[in-house]
Amino acid sequence: MRIAIAFREDRAAALEAARGAAGRLREAGHDVAELLLEPRSLGAEASGADVACVFGGDGTILRAARALAPVGVPILGVNLGRLGFLTATSVEELDHTLQEVTSGRFDCEERTLVHARLTRGATELVHVNALNDVVVARGPLVRSIHVEVRIDGEPFTVYWADGLIVATATGSTAYAFSVGGPIILPHSDALMFVPIAPHLSFRNAVVLDGDQRLELIVRDEPARLSLDGQEEHDLVAGDRVEVRRSGTVVKLVRTASMPPFLSLLKKKILKEDGGVG
Repeated sequence: MRIAIAFREDRAAALEAARGAAGRLREAGHDVAELLLEPRSLGAEASGADVACVFGGDGTILRAARALAPVGVPILGVNLGRLGFLTATSVEELDHTLQEVTSGRFDCEERTLVHARLTRGATELVHVNALNDVVVARGPLVRSIHVEVRIDGEPFTVYWADGLIVATATGSTAYAFSVGGPIILPHSDALMFVPIAPHLSFRNAVVLDGDQRLELIVRDEPARLSLDGQEEHDLVAGDRVEVRRSGTVVKLVRTASMPPFLSLLKKKILKEDGGVG
C-alpha cells in the first residue's frame, strides 16, 4: 500500500510519532512517503497515495483537507491529544488502526466542501474551498456591519451583526454551533448560515439544500473574509462573496474500531460520559 505520512515539522510530538509510524510501515513492506504539511505542495506530493496519515489536531486536518481533496487522497487523522471530530485515531491506537487500513478494512466517509468566490466589481479576488465554514465578519473596529444575503439570486434579508457564518455539516459543530447554529449530521451535503451577534435582525439559522447558492454583499467596512479560521482577506463595501457547495469532497478514513460521530457528539458537546470508548 502507498501511504503518505504528513506532519508539521515545528511540532516535535507530531514529528516523532510520524517518523516512528513511517518506519514501522516500511518494515511491513509498504511504500511510504514522509511529507511536510505545506498546503501549497502537499496535494501534488501525496497524489497517488492510497491513504494520507495526517498527524495533528482538527486544525491540522482542515489544512490537509483543502490540499488533499482535489487529488482524492483519503485522510486518516491522527490526534496527539484528545480525539476531535476530524481526527479519527490516536497515537496510542495508531498501530491497530493501520493494521485495519492496510488490510483493506476501512471505508471512506465523504464530507462536503464549501466553495467561496470573492469579487470586487468585475474582478475575482479569491476562489477557494473550505471544509468547516466561510465567515464574513467585522474588521478591527468594534461595531456591527450590514451584510445583505441573497439565496439563489433572490434577496433574503440584510443582517446588522458582527458577521455571518456559512457552514457545512462538518462545520456545524465548530464556530456556527457556538453562536446557536444547529448540528447537521456529517454525511449531509446541506449548508447553513447563522448570524454572529445580530442586532435587531433575524437571528435564527437557515439550512439550505446542497444545490442552493448564497451571495453575501458587504455593505460596510472594514470587514474580513475568513476561511476555516485559517485564511483571511480584507473586504470593502460592495464586495460580494458567493458561496456554494463545492464539486470536490474530502474523504475521511473510517474503520469499525473508530467511535461513530454520535458517540463523539455525546462526549464532546453533550458532555455525557461513556460515549467514546
